[in-house]
Amino acid sequence: MVIYGRNAVEEAVRSGRSIEKVYLLHGKFFEPEFLSLLQERGVRFQWAKRPQLDRLAGTGKHQGVVAIISPIEYATLQELVEETVNRNSFFFALNGITEPQNLGAIARSVELFGGVGLLLPQKGSAPINEVAVKASAGALLHLKVVRVDFLEEGLLAFKESGGNVYALETGGRDIRDSQLKRPLAFILGSEGKGIDAELVELADLTVTIPTVGKLPSLNVSVAAGIAAWEIFRRGA
Repeated sequence: MVIYGRNAVEEAVRSGRSIEKVYLLHGKFFEPEFLSLLQERGVRFQWAKRPQLDRLAGTGKHQGVVAIISPIEYATLQELVEETVNRNSFFFALNGITEPQNLGAIARSVELFGGVGLLLPQKGSAPINEVAVKASAGALLHLKVVRVDFLEEGLLAFKESGGNVYALETGGRDIRDSQLKRPLAFILGSEGKGIDAELVELADLTVTIPTVGKLPSLNVSVAAGIAAWEIFRRGA
């Protein structure tokens, strides 16, 4: 859902609504108190030009402020970790996944194969909007989705609670021959850049889905579906 106008957006922030991002008109003056409020509440915002704001709001009468309201309520890291451990289940941590369609498709596989949710970074991640929810076939409404400042902090907390972390990346051990110990988290990276080096280093093991074709890699959402199936196939 999109809302616009200074008063409407400020009220949404103060009310505690889950906000994906606030777009502010580049070059427009905003009181320091308003910008401080966004920072204090952990609301992501970026500067944008007027045509982009006009497109987002569907009108030019937005007063230079447009907000994307999340269609879901985010869970806490503690909730995600505890449920994954208690259910002896899994979740996916997404590193550099910026397309809502991919995020939604990944969420669909997680839900279908009995996973708990998604761990997302505050920056550099796709927004959870109507496109993502549609691509997930509604799965995002049933999962625990968590945003953290840095994926490392969430994954380390999971490991400290007895979880196992695997990086799904080219050049690793064949997933078919790898022992996947539950409860577990899979880190998925973008198709171009892959997984950040510090996250690969944090993982207990890097595993790879073998292919025989000429293309260099799978679409990340397809890889996620295969990995989720592999976890499901092996059972608890």
